[in-house]
Amino acid sequence: MASDIAKFEADYSFVRDQISEFFDSGSIQNALQTIGEVGITGWEKWWQVELAIWLSDHEDIGDWVMEERFFTDLRLKSKKDSIAIDIGFRMKGYSKDEMLFLELKQNNDWRLCIENMLIDVEKVESAQVRSIESKVMIRNFFVVGVYLTDDISKREIHDYIEMRTKEMNIPFGRQHIFSKFIQNTHFGVTVF
Repeated sequence: MASDIAKFEADYSFVRDQISEFFDSGSIQNALQTIGEVGITGWEKWWQVELAIWLSDHEDIGDWVMEERFFTDLRLKSKKDSIAIDIGFRMKGYSKDEMLFLELKQNNDWRLCIENMLIDVEKVESAQVRSIESKVMIRNFFVVGVYLTDDISKREIHDYIEMRTKEMNIPFGRQHIFSKFIQNTHFGVTVF
């Protein structure tokens, strides 16, 4: 059991650090600043593609996939027989049979972004462990959301996540919430 906990902690730390580094990129900050100034909405696919490009150039990433499909257990909360998870990647030196998977969300309203992230947690909880085509396994799964941060604190975001996960009976530890206000923008990012 300790090895599963240690694996999760290492995976969480790696994902947290990579997401933080991704949003430290000047080109990503400039794009987000323009998105905010111009009022562009529905840019979730844009940042999924940007993250995939960034992962493909990352020296510690061996492989990555987009929209990997998994069958679901229809006895659980799922209404569909399969789902696609946005991004999966494998760190170099790790088993080729496992990947870390991320569901990415974007919404100007931070509460709606968090709610959509929680829906994704429930959706992925219904997924079978191996993907349909490549048969890769979910090593660990995280949700990542980007939202406007005007007049909000990290504490308020974390309190809201903790409250909602309790209400939804999602097993959760507050120590596994990471939020960052993205420099030179009005956006923040949260990982859990």
